[in-house]
Amino acid sequence: MTLDPADIDAIAQRVLSLLHAEVAEAPVRYVDAGTVAKALGVDRSWVYAHAQALHAIRLGGAHGRLRFDLDLVQRELQASPAPPTPRRPRQRTKVMQISTELLPIDP
Repeated sequence: MTLDPADIDAIAQRVLSLLHAEVAEAPVRYVDAGTVAKALGVDRSWVYAHAQALHAIRLGGAHGRLRFDLDLVQRELQASPAPPTPRRPRQRTKVMQISTELLPIDP
């Protein structure tokens, strides 16, 4: 059995249409702020500060946990002109150096 190029093209088009229909019907997967922060390379506080612009939803009422549709977040950021702010490295605690002599300890 041999397929001509028109049949192969028709099969490929049908497979693509089935895949697109399957993706369109896929349920939305909501993730937490930590997952969004990792995906974007930003701090979690940045995600919380921009929750409204990122279309966050609250689960469990006014004080419920925030959840995000990661696909929607990525589309929103691609459409927005300002890129996310990168994470700042944590500052180390400075150790004070004291230049005084300590008293000797008698045994």
